[in-house]
Amino acid sequence: MGICTLAAAFAMVFYSSSLEELSLSAALKEALSSNPEITAARRAHEAAAARIPQAAALKDPLLELEYNRINADRDLSGHPMTMYALSQEVPFPTKIYYRAKIAARLAKIAYENYRSKEREIINRVKTAYAELALVHRSVEIAVENKRIIDQFSGIATSRYGAGMGTQADALKAQVELAKIENELVMLEQRRITAQARLDILLNRDPSRELGAPRIDDAITRAPSLQELFSRARENNPELKAYRYGIERGDAAFKLSLNEFMPDLMLRFEQMVQRGNLQGGMWAGSLGVTIPLWFLQKQVFGAKEMKAELESLKAEYSGKENMVLFDIRDAYARAEANKKIADSYRASFIPQAEQTVNAALKGYESGKGDFLALLDSQRMLTEFKLDRYKAAIEFATALADLEKAVGVDLNIQKR
Repeated sequence: MGICTLAAAFAMVFYSSSLEELSLSAALKEALSSNPEITAARRAHEAAAARIPQAAALKDPLLELEYNRINADRDLSGHPMTMYALSQEVPFPTKIYYRAKIAARLAKIAYENYRSKEREIINRVKTAYAELALVHRSVEIAVENKRIIDQFSGIATSRYGAGMGTQADALKAQVELAKIENELVMLEQRRITAQARLDILLNRDPSRELGAPRIDDAITRAPSLQELFSRARENNPELKAYRYGIERGDAAFKLSLNEFMPDLMLRFEQMVQRGNLQGGMWAGSLGVTIPLWFLQKQVFGAKEMKAELESLKAEYSGKENMVLFDIRDAYARAEANKKIADSYRASFIPQAEQTVNAALKGYESGKGDFLALLDSQRMLTEFKLDRYKAAIEFATALADLEKAVGVDLNIQKR
């Protein structure tokens, strides 16, 4: 069973490496063009934009035809009269303006929601890509560790055969190899899940195999916290959507005040008798609506819109505080993982490598303990993996920062 497990792990590593590597930039480009959630948000914006000219348009005119025989005897000819009438309802001009403004702000809100969905998908793709890269790197470290433990096992077996070591040392090596086999089984399950998650974000078949992704583990430095706050207030699409929402609320409040103004009704009538247009027999009229029930309708409509506007302002303040918290949290995680990765690279890993070399020399010379050698190798392996985990967590924190700020940070490496 152990041989089959290791064979499967090796096959997975070599098969993944033989596939075309999916770069992060290519994955992001594919997601932005193919992800169905982004497509839905883009179509919602297009639909909202199409409502703007509709909001500024007048109602359809009404064309009427009247056939009158009741009053036919008033004409000496006794022929019935045919009357054509055309009427048009015209709202007070400022009402049209504010309705169009409301529709325009709703379209801008839909656009910012579309941008927000893009930033969300970008964040999810980067996170899924980093998770898959971590799994592949974990497999590589486990396979490398297996190779080294195999070497230790060979040394222990040779020493036992020469009467210089114990059988227990060889058995300990086999136990360590069995642990690596179990670890590879779990890593394969994690790889399948992480790969399927990324495939779905790219709108691919979840069973489609991907090449091994790569995350540069060189730690970069993020901009200052205050600079990030400033960028977020300017670029975060959710905050911009709330600001447009406040503008829409303000336009809706002003529209409610203009509901006190009368609407107009224009009407033109033309008589036709015996198929002949009677040029002198026409009529025109102008009507206005009277907001007679303003104490029940328009007054409370204005109160409603005023309360809604104040509610939007309060929601914006709360949303801004939440965005700033997200930035502070992601920034703290980025700084912490940067320090951790730097410590592993500069101190822990070199020291662990020296410990392994010293333990190996001591064991080969008969002055060291095999268990100490295994422990030192296990510690080195954990340090390598922890360093890469810190680099992945740093990349994820940067992705969260970009989502909160609303734009790519374009951070330069040290």
